[in-house]
Amino acid sequence: MSESAVLERARAVYPAAWLTDAEFLAHVRAVRATEEDLAALHAADLYLACACARGCPEALVTLEREHLTRIREYAAGVAHNAEEVSEVAQRVRARLLVAEPGRSPRIATYSGRGSLGGWIRVTAVRVARDLWRGARQHEPVREELEPGVVSPELGYWKRAYGEVVSRAVQDALESLDGEPRALLKMHYVDGLSIDQVGLAVGKSRATGARMLAAARQRLLAGIRERLVGALGVRQDEADSLLAFVRSRLDVSLGRAFRR
Repeated sequence: MSESAVLERARAVYPAAWLTDAEFLAHVRAVRATEEDLAALHAADLYLACACARGCPEALVTLEREHLTRIREYAAGVAHNAEEVSEVAQRVRARLLVAEPGRSPRIATYSGRGSLGGWIRVTAVRVARDLWRGARQHEPVREELEPGVVSPELGYWKRAYGEVVSRAVQDALESLDGEPRALLKMHYVDGLSIDQVGLAVGKSRATGARMLAAARQRLLAGIRERLVGALGVRQDEADSLLAFVRSRLDVSLGRAFRR
């Protein structure tokens, strides 16, 4: 796909008056390098973000109407009360649109890899998590969590991204071919032991264990890839979400197979 096609896609959604061709295409070149990248670009979202970064009043009004009004919704999924929701919403707006001296506002870093709405949602969760961590620093030190208990931070991720994680598990499972799917179902859904899995596929216990571990690794890698692609989260944040998935893999796979 050519740069001109990306420009056409953006202009089909938002007014040409917001940015000159040169301004937008320079931004496209800064965030994308190959034709394959251009084909996957969220062109209209990138155009809107670029116009907002340059202070276009009409674009800022559109951003507020289409995306920023949902910040409170995103924050409500991770904050504990109305006061925290308001604080998160205020901080997200400042983080995205207020530029530090000599720098562009944070919204200029949006690359178009995922949807702008998803990127803003990630920002809201990060702000909520930072707020929670700040509050935790002033609380008395508590004992370590018991085994199997989900940490408060992972609880934030679960509340914010539960539906997205479920979809990532479902899609990653569907991408597996027959044997890995069957192995995972035997162990995590049907409850077969490693010995029984090996017998079921006519292999030794050790071979069955290796096959099951490989299937599990492929599944988790697929889930991680989809989380990064769908949400635009950092690699370390995807790992945090995967920690929750791993702790409840039997439950997650049970739901995915039922679907």
